[in-house]
Amino acid sequence: MKKMFKKFFLKIQVAVSLTLSAALLTPGIQVSAAGTKTVELTAVGDDLIHSPIYKACKTKQGYNFDSLFKHIKKDIQASDISVINQETILVDKRYSGYPSFGSPKALADAIAKAGFNVVTHATNHTLDRGTGAVAGTLKYWNRKHPNIKVLGIHKNKNASNKITVVKKNGIEIAMLNYTYGLNGYRLPYGKSYMVDLLTSKNKSKIKKDIKTAKKKSDFVIVFAHWGTEYRYSPDASQKKWTNFFLNSGVDVLIGTHPHVLEPYKMLKGKNGRKMLVYYSLGNFVSSQNRVPRLLGGMAKITIAKDSKGTYVKKYTMEPLVTHIGKNRKSYTVYKLNDYTDTLAKQNYIRRISPHEAFSVKSLKRLYRKATGRKA
Repeated sequence: MKKMFKKFFLKIQVAVSLTLSAALLTPGIQVSAAGTKTVELTAVGDDLIHSPIYKACKTKQGYNFDSLFKHIKKDIQASDISVINQETILVDKRYSGYPSFGSPKALADAIAKAGFNVVTHATNHTLDRGTGAVAGTLKYWNRKHPNIKVLGIHKNKNASNKITVVKKNGIEIAMLNYTYGLNGYRLPYGKSYMVDLLTSKNKSKIKKDIKTAKKKSDFVIVFAHWGTEYRYSPDASQKKWTNFFLNSGVDVLIGTHPHVLEPYKMLKGKNGRKMLVYYSLGNFVSSQNRVPRLLGGMAKITIAKDSKGTYVKKYTMEPLVTHIGKNRKSYTVYKLNDYTDTLAKQNYIRRISPHEAFSVKSLKRLYRKATGRKA
């Protein structure tokens, strides 16, 4: 009888050992010795495609935007989840820049090739080219890049009520995306579902979304298109919504729209809950004519899950610089740590805005001014 029990327990030990080994060796599953699972998340700001940018990316075959992501794609591809805010809507023809944007759909191909797997589309420019362009943008993403999660815009009411949950490394992360407005454009009657709005009128819907998201996931992230353009600190509206999200149980809040960097920090609510907020990641890329608008940020967050729950383990920001080639003939983005004074001297912003300082040192100084942190 004792021999039978010994054989039985031996088989159980072997089975458990094999199961743990398989979990540790399976690609994409990160499990520590203590049983902690982690997800690395990266997010960048506004992909703001002004006319000079798409013109610079025109080829004999059409358009190719790979150059925008050339110097940062290793970071994007190394991350489990990589997010970009696609500021401009995608169209088939009659491309346009400010103030009513419409970008070539080849931009989506470059975003996918660079390694992004989540795209936020709820911005103040979403309706620049009408509801047809919103529907066309969604159709293109779904047809050409079905594995990429598109947030903030929807094809119908049922889709708008569904919460996007990204599952990575044993962690389920719910993601929501809202914009403060649509530059004066209004959604047609019966089509309010098309764009998720961050307005007091929509507050009950947002609250319901968060409640559902918390039930369906381990962790909730909100991407908010909000704030005051060119301001280095959160405005009253951002502060109001930040408190709302903190008290509603959101875990991470990531902001876009001001086109310049704003601070990021961990907040603590009255109930002891914590929420990480990046008030603004600034521009990822643009052709704007002032130096501060060429300095953006790449949020890098480690999300962990263990017996205690799911939480932010580490967080930081990698400064980014838009490099404008001579006569606006080329555009790309560098990490500030990889940028040199030789490149800075070649950046066409020196010709566009000659009265502003532009060097690695001045960019680091600007980063400290905007975020309160050392670059």
